[in-house]
Amino acid sequence: MNALATLSPSLPAALQTAVRDAVAASTADSTERAYRADGAAFAAFAELHGQPAVPATPALVAAFLTAEAEAGKAMATIRRRAASISVGHRRQGEVSPCASELVRATLRGLARQHGTDQRQAAGLTRTDTAVIRSHLGNSLRDCRDLALILCGRDLMSRSSELVALEVAAVAFEDGGATVALRRIKTSTASATYWLAGEAAEALLAWLQRAGITEGPVFRSITKGGRVTSRSLSTRDISRIVKARAVQARLKNAEGVSGHSLRVGMAQDMTAGNIDLASIMQAGSWKSPAMVARYSAKLSAKRGAVARYYAQLGL
Repeated sequence: MNALATLSPSLPAALQTAVRDAVAASTADSTERAYRADGAAFAAFAELHGQPAVPATPALVAAFLTAEAEAGKAMATIRRRAASISVGHRRQGEVSPCASELVRATLRGLARQHGTDQRQAAGLTRTDTAVIRSHLGNSLRDCRDLALILCGRDLMSRSSELVALEVAAVAFEDGGATVALRRIKTSTASATYWLAGEAAEALLAWLQRAGITEGPVFRSITKGGRVTSRSLSTRDISRIVKARAVQARLKNAEGVSGHSLRVGMAQDMTAGNIDLASIMQAGSWKSPAMVARYSAKLSAKRGAVARYYAQLGL
């Protein structure tokens, strides 16, 4: 049974609608898409084995996760599958089979067998950005893409946050601009972030040339060079950033995605000896684990072995 079905029919219709809207807004669109995709994959597996997907037995879930690992899925994907199955059961008012020791032990075992490393997007550092800029011309697309890359780095934003950014959230000031950005994945509240002079200038140039005074900041451009009212999609962001990296012939171009803007800025801040707490605040990370992953190579270069050889002049 769907948890929303427990709402009393005696409640006013407007209140029931408000509750449903609140539940729908409780997760980001990208998260909901992942839930649906994972749920569909599990439902197909359950049907293949003649068992119900909800409520599912721990044994069925353990078998599904194992099959996913054998098919080459990354541990991050497998853990997300388990989380989606758990959410799906709770939404139906059922006990999650993922809370069982069998499923937990299966996840631990798969992690040991298949490893836990995730492929990380290559970071676009300040040096990389300068190289990209040197390959840009003066077209409207070049103007937009430069603003997108510089703003994405300064805001340490996810692609979903960039495409949701609107003109009303930006306030230009001497030396930069403030941006009221809603961190889509971690919070429903907006926080204010800073765009330094270079990024603010690029953003202002884009808005003025495109004639954008309200609505989405980063928009699609037709083949004829007309700026549309349609916001770029997250796929567009990834495509644009990767294409610019390839155009600039960056060594890490193949590993570049929309997430590279966020990763690169975290790496630059780590290299600049910015403290971990400040980096976490700037990128809205609740755990230091992700920042540690981004800076792992930098930390290795500063480690004891590296310092030992540096002292020897080697």
